[in-house]
This record gives sequence, C-alpha cells and structure tokens, in this order.
Amino acid sequence: MSDLLEFLGTAEQAVEAAVATIRSGIGRERSISGKGDRDFATDLDYAVEDQIRAFLDQETPGIPLLGEERGRTGDAESHYEWVLDPIDGTVNFAHRSPLFGVSLALTRNGMPVVGVVQAPLADERFSAALGHGAALNKQTLTTTGPGDLADAVVAVADFPFGPDAERRTQRRFALLQRLVPKVQRVRMLGTAALDLCWLASGRVDAVLHDRINLWDVAAGTVIAREAGALVTDLDGVDYGSGAMSVLAGGPAVHRALLAEIA
Repeated sequence: MSDLLEFLGTAEQAVEAAVATIRSGIGRERSISGKGDRDFATDLDYAVEDQIRAFLDQETPGIPLLGEERGRTGDAESHYEWVLDPIDGTVNFAHRSPLFGVSLALTRNGMPVVGVVQAPLADERFSAALGHGAALNKQTLTTTGPGDLADAVVAVADFPFGPDAERRTQRRFALLQRLVPKVQRVRMLGTAALDLCWLASGRVDAVLHDRINLWDVAAGTVIAREAGALVTDLDGVDYGSGAMSVLAGGPAVHRALLAEIA
C-alpha cells in the first residue's frame, strides 16, 4: 500500500506541472485537430500529454501509459499502467469554460488504484489511492448521498457523437424521460472526470455514463470510491478492466438508479 502513496505523489507532481503549462497557455490562440464527428483536440491537449509522458517515463520507466491523444506505449506485460486524459473537457476548455481538468490514473491489473484530477481554473486538486481515502486540496472527502432518488442531483454524459450516435441518442432520451420526473435535477457538465470528483465532494449525488473511455473516468473512479461511493458499470459490476459504462453514487441512490436502468 505504501507503494501506492509513492505513485500518488508522482502523479500529483506530473499533474501539477501540466496544470502550470495549461495556465500559461490560457488566452492564447489555439490550433484545433479534428478527431471525427464533432470531436477535436487542441495543441495544448497534445502538449500536456507529451509533457506528462516525458515526466513519467523518467520517474517510472517500467510502467506503460495509455493516453487519449497518443494511445498506448510501453511494456505490455506490466501489471501497472498509467492512464491519462490531458484535458478532460476539451470542448469546455476551448469555449473558455472552467469545467475541465487534467486526469491521471494508475491501474493495477486493469483496476484503477491511484487517481489525480486537477481543475486548473478552479485551483482544485482531487486525489486518492486505494485504501488511503480521497482528498480535495488535501482535505478528506466523504460522501454518502441522499436516501431517496427524488433528492438526488444526477450528472449524465454529453449526448453521443461519432458512429451510432443517432441510435444511442434515442436510448439516452428514453432513459432521461424515465429519470427526469424521479430525480431532483439532471446535470451535464461535459467532463466525466469532474463528474466523479463532484460526486466525491457532494456537489452531485450520482454519475451515469452509458458509454465511456477508460481515460475519462479511471482517476475519478478511485476518488469516488475512496470517498465512499459505489462505482459500477450499468450492469452493476464493479467498475474495472474492460468496463464501457459507469454508474456511481451513494448506496441508496445507486440501487435506485440501477433498478431504473434495468
């Protein structure tokens, strides 16, 4: 377990340096690279990923890295892997919204065990390591959530884009049509990493993403779990290796949402 704290310290250093790079680049003209249907990355996404890759390659040379922009590199036989989203919420960032962050996780045998998410403009760093709790700017986080779904604020994913978007959008409409009358509010922040961190800090009571990439949520799942939330996929299986969706919340709300989805 002490190894995880060392890895957590390394992750915090990597993210802190990347955040400094982002802050120095805010307000400057950005170049945009298209990634498909209504999706893109900025030059800063690539710069931050390259910076963190270089830092981790020096500090933990035997551990591979999966990044959103550059893919997977390193020793495929390693039990550990870094998972990085250099700017989670790129569309928000490009539109000058403060709702974006750097998300860095460490997985062990496919399960996230260390997570750091830092929101540069909010000056907030969420962090956690398996068995050591979660914190916001070094202050301990705990969350249980409300006992009734009617009192819950639920954060959901952006509407789909890319292949199969129309069919997935119709399924999302059907789910929201069931949920909206039964919950207090629905929120769409545009950043999965902060969705889970906001759950850990009590700003939302549940997070529901019906399709998600590992780099979007790996760090956030550790933080939410260590704060006391249940984190599974939409079938109720603990979130981990191979999961393509995420459902997180306090026990009562999680059970109620799982029943609605089923």
